[in-house]
Amino acid sequence: MGDGLNDLDRSVSNRGESHPSRGSYTVAVLCLTLILSFIDRFVINLVVDPIRAELGLSDLEISLLQGAGFALIFALAALPAGRLADRVNRPRLIAAGVVVWSLATIACGLATGFWSFFAARVALGFGEAALIPAASSLLIDSFSAARRGTALGIFSLGSTSGSGIALIVGGAVLTYLGTDTAADLPIIASLAPWRQLMIIMGIPGFFFVALLLFIPEPAHGNRLPPPPLQLLLRNLSAERGLVLRLCLAKGVMSLADFGMAAWLPTLLLRHYAATPIAAGATIGIATALAGIIGSIGGGMLSDWSAPRCSISTRAKLIAGSYLVALCGAISIGLCSSSLQIGIAFSFWVAGSVSGSVVGRITMQERVPGNMRATTVALSITISAIVGIAAGPTLVPVIAGRMLGADNALQFAIVVVGVISVASALALIARSASTVSVASAAEG
Repeated sequence: MGDGLNDLDRSVSNRGESHPSRGSYTVAVLCLTLILSFIDRFVINLVVDPIRAELGLSDLEISLLQGAGFALIFALAALPAGRLADRVNRPRLIAAGVVVWSLATIACGLATGFWSFFAARVALGFGEAALIPAASSLLIDSFSAARRGTALGIFSLGSTSGSGIALIVGGAVLTYLGTDTAADLPIIASLAPWRQLMIIMGIPGFFFVALLLFIPEPAHGNRLPPPPLQLLLRNLSAERGLVLRLCLAKGVMSLADFGMAAWLPTLLLRHYAATPIAAGATIGIATALAGIIGSIGGGMLSDWSAPRCSISTRAKLIAGSYLVALCGAISIGLCSSSLQIGIAFSFWVAGSVSGSVVGRITMQERVPGNMRATTVALSITISAIVGIAAGPTLVPVIAGRMLGADNALQFAIVVVGVISVASALALIARSASTVSVASAAEG
């Protein structure tokens, strides 16, 4: 990662920035902030059974807290937040969101029932809605075309590392909270361990606000105001809907991304006798390591393909990445141990993340600079509606139709993965063919 940041410094210097080291600082702080957002979003997956037991919730209600409660406002707020990010100071916008989601994470630990927990998860989604659109457009504006892929690849480490670190750190904190030493914690000592975990995870965000306020806003990033909605839609539907198809492909992949993230820890706890820290370590390490490979690999593929390849070739790179993910999904159904599931899941993560990075860069390069944050926000909105809201819920729905089979949950995860990849590949294939047809027509 160090070499990548040094390259980014040189890229910023080549663009005329007075302080090249700001390139490394910007990418590092945004990556760490994204990690924090995913920690606060995913830590709930480690304490599903304690929450369900104390609050008397069903698996369906838990899945709504994991998915729809967060995704409802995340989807609704992403587009307005993206439009706002194309207009205002983006580091300050991100910092405001961090304050909101940190307070919401703490509120999750104080919930007294389903609806109060649901409201806290809605607030969490509201706070996180601006982060990825604002940060992605900020990075695109800050670096040259030859280094944008690397910058976004490093930034994207935050998403995969965040979900992995949430499980690793969350499992470790839960283990600590079960010891006698934790009885001396101030203020929260009398609360249940899962409540303590939520409150503890919400505190670090307040320290990140100061770091974010030192990120420079590129002077050229907001020269033009966001375009009228009609012009925006015209650009998004250009090249026979290429950008929209890429957004949809990412959305259907999110169906399994979030479905697996929500239920694989529970699968290990219920059916493979894993402890919380073992389940967190297995899925977390697989996510983090494979995420690094997928993020950096996807970024490097994008940088390499920018001057050499057509859009149709980029579509093939995305499709190839998703085929790697498909191999991982199918392999999960063949596993018989926690370790095997962790290895199989790593293939899913690497393929899904790599395809996502290439797709996100391709989308932003096909629209004007004052539409980039809005385009990313559109992708996030689709991912939230299709993936975050439905993914965690679809898994138990499919498992419930298997009439209590021992491997119902494991099989349901595989089914969701296959559905996601098949749908994404259909959209990617259509994107490649339509661009080729459009290019031929122009010729």
